[in-house]
Amino acid sequence: MNIRYYLLIVFIFVLHFCCIAQINKPYVLSEFKSQDFETMLEFCQRGGIEVLIQKKPFETYGHYNWNVDFAPEGEESVRQMVATAAMEGVDLGVWVQDNAVSVHDAFFSPEYYKQFRRGDQLELYSAITAEDNTIAMRRSDVLRQPASLNLLVIDDELISYSTLEFSGELALIHRCTRGAYGTKAAPHDVDAKAYRIWDSPDRFVEPEGELRDLVAQNLNQKLRFFQVKLFKNATPQEMIEENIRVSQVKRWEEEGSVSSLGWFMIRPSDKRRPGTTMEELEWMLSKAAGFDTGYGLLIDPKTITNHGMMAELLKTLNHWNRLMRQGRLTERQRTLLCDPYLDWHLVPQDSAHYLIYPQVVSRRFRCHFEESDYGVLRSETWTWNAEEGGAFGLRLQVDGTTEILNPMVNTSRGLVMFPCVIKPGQCLMYDFGDTARVVDAAFHVLEEVAIEGLAELDKGDNEVYFLCEANPVAKQRPEVTLRYIIREQPEIVTLENTPHQW
Repeated sequence: MNIRYYLLIVFIFVLHFCCIAQINKPYVLSEFKSQDFETMLEFCQRGGIEVLIQKKPFETYGHYNWNVDFAPEGEESVRQMVATAAMEGVDLGVWVQDNAVSVHDAFFSPEYYKQFRRGDQLELYSAITAEDNTIAMRRSDVLRQPASLNLLVIDDELISYSTLEFSGELALIHRCTRGAYGTKAAPHDVDAKAYRIWDSPDRFVEPEGELRDLVAQNLNQKLRFFQVKLFKNATPQEMIEENIRVSQVKRWEEEGSVSSLGWFMIRPSDKRRPGTTMEELEWMLSKAAGFDTGYGLLIDPKTITNHGMMAELLKTLNHWNRLMRQGRLTERQRTLLCDPYLDWHLVPQDSAHYLIYPQVVSRRFRCHFEESDYGVLRSETWTWNAEEGGAFGLRLQVDGTTEILNPMVNTSRGLVMFPCVIKPGQCLMYDFGDTARVVDAAFHVLEEVAIEGLAELDKGDNEVYFLCEANPVAKQRPEVTLRYIIREQPEIVTLENTPHQW
């Protein structure tokens, strides 16, 4: 549950009149249909976000015809959405490759393929006929570059291929489709001019010369009348492991400035992992506040509707965004928030003050049970550490096939019990109050649980073990994983009474 699922990007944007600027505020990036527009707009408003970007506005790149799912009435649909968003204080934008031609665009045709960007010239090893589907070329570093379309151009013919094999000084190109994309298969002499066409992982080619000008004109004509912002040239890279998130923050610190933190995915639950947690979201928000920079949220309408904690996530987003808009953090507080090893939790104290708690989320403790008295299962003894002592929170996940009853944690300060049943795939979430919640994988609350006992740790190392009951006829022992959460002394931030613009 602590996986940080970041999508990092180099991000710039161009206004509808082509004035280039950097984005330094939160934005939402989503692929949504026209019927989901109100859902996305409401998400931005409730989260305190002023920019909504459509991730897939066009069917193809080159002619830039509007995606009918997004804009069923084309230009008129876009006009209406831009106006509606503006009335609600949200800028509507589109994400696009601005110098690209996609495979299914009308520009991807024999009339224009000679204006696709090419690599250095290649040499045929021998002449080829119009029927050859294996072509021998002399080895070249150009052919070693990764490709998504695997396209060659020889004289006036486009050739696509499936596999490439190097043998000594030869490069053998196998399973060729001759006369691809409307060109004609033809024989070629050994001295024929051959090139590989450059492409992107998203299966775009890059136009050159007059074609590049045509592509730019098409895009400009699509956008300039609608006052819709253009966001371009995003290159996402996933960050999955915890050590990667730490090294990434160190890189930001070394570079000295960050114009945009990157993309953070608010994900739904699936068979591989649960949905995005509050701890994950606040880790990212704390870093954006510390670096005083923008960030992007990658989310789809289905996740907004189905994530069980969405209302809480939106409240938290709104509070952090208000904090960042006001710019009231001290230099010391920003430095603390940048610490890659610390999580933070923001709590509004009143309308003019926020408390930001340093929050330590432990590693996962997986239970290896042995039978205890009276049929109670007991884990091994662990060492939990608290720098200051006091209350702790809990995340308890049940996997496998066996449910548990009445989970308990025993510390040096006594026993805390949660009288409930937790089934496989469910989680117990306890956040320092008088009650805990049993939730499903999508964080929908299934039961409120009044705790019994004291959930506290002593200062320093604590010997702790876990107990629970299980069905005595169950064929397998329960699979239980725990994490504890400690909050230390908070930072206090005083806000202005008047709104502060980005």
